[in-house]
Amino acid sequence: MHPDIQELQVKLKEILYDCAVEVKATKAALYLLDTPTNRYELVTEFGFKGAARPSADEKNPIVDRCQKLRSPFFINGLTAEPRFSELLYEAQTDRLLVAPIYIRGQLVGILDMRDKGGKAPFDNADLPKAQSVGERIAELFASKNVWGQRFITLSGKEPLPQTIPSAAPRKPTLPPNAVPVPPPVAAAPPTTQATSFVPKVSSLILEARIGADRVRAAVSVDSLSEAEMNIVREILRSVLLIPGAQVAAFSALGHLGGIQDIVARALLTDEGLAFLHSKLNAWLTKHGESEATLRTRVQTPFGTTGPAIREEDIKKIFTAPITAGSIRNLYLSVAFATDPERSIHELLAAFHRQLQLAIEQSISRRQALATRLRIAERVVEPDFSRFPELRRHSNAVIARVDAFARFLALSPAEIDTTKIVALVHDCGMRLLDYDRLYRKWDLSPDDLNILREHPVVGAAVVDPLLGPEIARAVLCHHERWDGRGYPSELSGEEIPLMSRVVQICDVYEAMTSMDNYQPPQSPDTAMSVIARDAGIQFDPDLARRFDEMMRTTPRA
Repeated sequence: MHPDIQELQVKLKEILYDCAVEVKATKAALYLLDTPTNRYELVTEFGFKGAARPSADEKNPIVDRCQKLRSPFFINGLTAEPRFSELLYEAQTDRLLVAPIYIRGQLVGILDMRDKGGKAPFDNADLPKAQSVGERIAELFASKNVWGQRFITLSGKEPLPQTIPSAAPRKPTLPPNAVPVPPPVAAAPPTTQATSFVPKVSSLILEARIGADRVRAAVSVDSLSEAEMNIVREILRSVLLIPGAQVAAFSALGHLGGIQDIVARALLTDEGLAFLHSKLNAWLTKHGESEATLRTRVQTPFGTTGPAIREEDIKKIFTAPITAGSIRNLYLSVAFATDPERSIHELLAAFHRQLQLAIEQSISRRQALATRLRIAERVVEPDFSRFPELRRHSNAVIARVDAFARFLALSPAEIDTTKIVALVHDCGMRLLDYDRLYRKWDLSPDDLNILREHPVVGAAVVDPLLGPEIARAVLCHHERWDGRGYPSELSGEEIPLMSRVVQICDVYEAMTSMDNYQPPQSPDTAMSVIARDAGIQFDPDLARRFDEMMRTTPRA
């Protein structure tokens, strides 16, 4: 990779995220020309999860069309243009938007965007937006000599940068007044200091990836959660809809010392329950397993008004093991009033497969969450070790985010993801002389310029480890509702919901914390600041809901 490209990689990543903001693309990749090989090499991407091609040459249909048309284009559907079908299929996408990047008449780069959010097709309105993102990338190289295009002068003076049409320049803004940060200071001219972090970012990502692999190997689930047990109970109730089924039981021999959940069509007598247990133990002994002692809970979803189920009312019991992840010693038993027909056997087998699959999927989701949390902790752990106040603040923000997300009735997956964003949202500070900036009040203009880079650096670190959704939320956690935030000056609902939720909780905890470098504010003062800046810094609806939550719950 050319040194100038490597030096600008963090900034390129920042601009690439504009594809998600402005074009609503869920995946984007940037390819830049490698002059010695005459190939377009992948420089940075998000969303592809390893499915983006590492390089492309003139035989690639995207490169070919960019060279011929010299303008952005889109394709919707795998069969819309057969020559692009393979490219779409291999990345598991079906919509494509491409913007060529030209400098002085030469194709030097390609912006490859896929799958617009909400499963919407790309359209003509997306073409100028895509081209604008491409032009911002080209503008970074206007005074560079990556492709031998820099102006040459004989006067010894530096030539003026080439002018390339682009969107209006984005002005850096100061940290919001509502957050306990230094008072506004006039912004200094942009420095090149941020680009020196590229090797550090790359080193951290590599280090974290190695740690992530160890985390993935270490995370295991050896017991069932209440979420899995709720799934079990729901499916057991469905099993009773099988003709002739009287009792359905789920036995977990190794879970919490041994438990058994039973649903029955009517009241199950003690003799009937003892008979069910004896049949299970007989099955276990026959298959070389130890007999079980279980704590049993019986439910009667259809009521208890009908005749009780006695031992003599049970004519046939079927038991089968359930394998879910690494958890063993799980069994499904179903008791019938009569010997069921062949069709009932097939239906029972289908319910058995459904139960096993549902448990496995729930365990996989739990393992994935546990893995992401441990990876997130690895990302921020070095600072937590050196700054215990930072750990306490982070834990307080996570707890507040958890309570707020539940108050907003977000889905369990959204709650879990938002908590991870709360944990890693400031991880970019690790690379920005955090030792020097921590607790410092009189920040210089250079310090403020460094401070503004931490969302970009954080997103670059998080993306390959925790995915683009969390990375984008980290990137946008200092954006403001009125559009005067940083780094991209997004406004309103352009800012991800997770970023808006975390921002309010972060501000509240920062203002009221005893560990802060400013005197702590009272909860009432913090709430008045949030109310004052609703519609300015904060999402006004979220600010109102946060106030509702704080009025109805204790302010810990």
